[in-house]
Amino acid sequence: MQKTTQIQVNEAIGRELEKIPRWKLMMFLQEKGETSAYDIAKQLGWSTGKVHAVIKQLEKSKAIDSKKKIINGRAVKLVRLSNS
Repeated sequence: MQKTTQIQVNEAIGRELEKIPRWKLMMFLQEKGETSAYDIAKQLGWSTGKVHAVIKQLEKSKAIDSKKKIINGRAVKLVRLSNS
């Protein structure tokens, strides 16, 4: 079971943080849990290139974990918030 710490922020700060792609992706993952990079792009209205660039930044900071999995014969990148 994944232990997730939820951060409470006031509404104005939340709107400002959503303008920063890294924070928006982290808040999305906090809400949705493990999700594919493609689904993230589709639901946030981002290009897959933008999603992969933000994922790469967050992986470097160890804020998220990702893994590749074969689903229906296709390689899918699954992303989730890091446990550490």
